[in-house]
Amino acid sequence: MSARDRIAMARSLGVRAALWWCGALPLGETRPVLAIRAAAAVIAAVFAAIVFARVTTRLWDAAPAPIAADGPAEGVRFGLPESDRRAIFRELAAAEPGEIASAERRFGGQPWSIEDDRASGEHEAVTALATRRKINATVVYLILDEGIRAKWPGADGRPLRAAVAPLDPRPQ
Repeated sequence: MSARDRIAMARSLGVRAALWWCGALPLGETRPVLAIRAAAAVIAAVFAAIVFARVTTRLWDAAPAPIAADGPAEGVRFGLPESDRRAIFRELAAAEPGEIASAERRFGGQPWSIEDDRASGEHEAVTALATRRKINATVVYLILDEGIRAKWPGADGRPLRAAVAPLDPRPQ
């Protein structure tokens, strides 16, 4: 038997095995056939569980990133002086009008979708800012919250809007 014949036979067996597995090639529903299918399904499930555990172990074992405690100095929160916190807030607040305008272009008169898209852009900005400043993203969100509650001025000199559009699903 030539190499070409062996390859053709292997392909034929592979195709037949795939057809049998899908149920397109009836070989009967005898106990051995059902046992083979059940064993293959169990092996596949165990393999999937092992892969899942190996991939997600880093998430389970990772320690949460630390959030710095308030310092002894006046005006220090989250390990940052107020001037740094205000600078972070100003950077996020400066990006908001552009994010809103971009979302309005994409979602027209759908206030909830506009707000959702704006928040998505804000999340990207928070992640980038936290990475650049080497601080926890939660700290950036806490600083944003602090600035909104304290009514720190935004890019236009007015405080940021502290309201969210109510959920109003689009008609289908």
